[in-house]
Amino acid sequence: MAPPSARPLLHNPIFARLWFIQAATQVGGNMALFAMTILVFDSTRSNSAVSILFATYVLPQILLSPFAGVVVDRLDLRWALFGPNLARAVLMACLALAGPNLAALLVLNLGVSLTSVALTPAEGSMIPRAVPRDQLPMAMGIFNLTLQGSFALGFAFFGPLLVTISGPPSVLAVVAGLYVAATIACIGLPTEPSANRRPEGSPARGPAEPLAELSEGIRTVRGDREISRPIIQQAAGASVAGVLGVLGPALASSVGLQPEHLVVIVLPLGIGVLLGVLGLRRFSRVAHRRAAEAGLLAFGGLTAVLAVIALARTTLEAAAISPIPLLIAIALMSGAAYAVTSVSAQTALLESIPPEFRGRVFGVLASVVSAASLCPTLIAGPLADRISAPVVLLVVGAAVAGVATWSARSFGPRPGGPSAGASMPAPNADRRR
Repeated sequence: MAPPSARPLLHNPIFARLWFIQAATQVGGNMALFAMTILVFDSTRSNSAVSILFATYVLPQILLSPFAGVVVDRLDLRWALFGPNLARAVLMACLALAGPNLAALLVLNLGVSLTSVALTPAEGSMIPRAVPRDQLPMAMGIFNLTLQGSFALGFAFFGPLLVTISGPPSVLAVVAGLYVAATIACIGLPTEPSANRRPEGSPARGPAEPLAELSEGIRTVRGDREISRPIIQQAAGASVAGVLGVLGPALASSVGLQPEHLVVIVLPLGIGVLLGVLGLRRFSRVAHRRAAEAGLLAFGGLTAVLAVIALARTTLEAAAISPIPLLIAIALMSGAAYAVTSVSAQTALLESIPPEFRGRVFGVLASVVSAASLCPTLIAGPLADRISAPVVLLVVGAAVAGVATWSARSFGPRPGGPSAGASMPAPNADRRR
């Protein structure tokens, strides 16, 4: 049952616009990712080409997101959302017209990424200004549910469905329409001046000030384990998700499916994500960091199991056991584990960020998570071409399970003493450890 604050929040027109903008762009982005993955793999039959596709989107996120967070902290948030969404709508329309031209797809995808770097810090900064403080946990819960659900709807349902019916270019055209709708919705947002606006009469900002602010944001992340720990957890989860995205078509092929039938694995993965988000409500008394660690450990282990099933295909079929139902069941559980990791870590992070650092910390988060998803995928694609996709997945899953164990042992509260980040006061005194 929803808490009493949910009703006024859902009737808040500003929040409703933000929610629509997030839903349209996230679902659309996941649809576009699926369509381009199929388009590139189907035309090249190369895991390396899919890795390059991911790199053209993720690399700008790594390099520019921290600077984007500094810029967003100084901007009117309405225009920080309007401008990138308008540019993305135009570029996505061009992608729909590009067809299987790999060079054009990569260049345009790079453009979409460059126009998207400001959106994560802008949305993260706008939400606390759009809703009262007592409704903030509920608002973030809705945004988290939408974020995770968008994967199921976009990458696992609408993307595969429309690709099957009308092909990848039609999916990209639909996504362009969603971005246009999100751009129009931005116009109705109120003006939200920077929280760090320079007081009248104060000295002009020097050219080095943005770098100083960026350094301050990085020190904030490094100096408080209640901020750094959930970022590491989200990064580790993103690395597995990125590798699954790149090697998904090859994994489907390894069990006898055509690449366009990747939906057989992706759909249960997306359903699992939704079940994981909804199931978290039943474990509300579990500390967020513990839930994130447990989810990450399970996500890594289940990814390794997916790989083992694919490697054991011949043995299973010899025993008259189809590997596909097993893959579906493990994918369902993997999606739930990923959702538990992501939502729990993000909630713990939001509870720990001082308001004046939100843009910068969200920028650092976007950069770290993007790097964590890019680096393994750059290695995974070419390595899978030389070895096999299941073997690479097995190694990645085991490695991330190791990261979860390390996080639990190295970042837990010190017996008899405060956490390492005690020098920085948390915005909420009752935040969960």
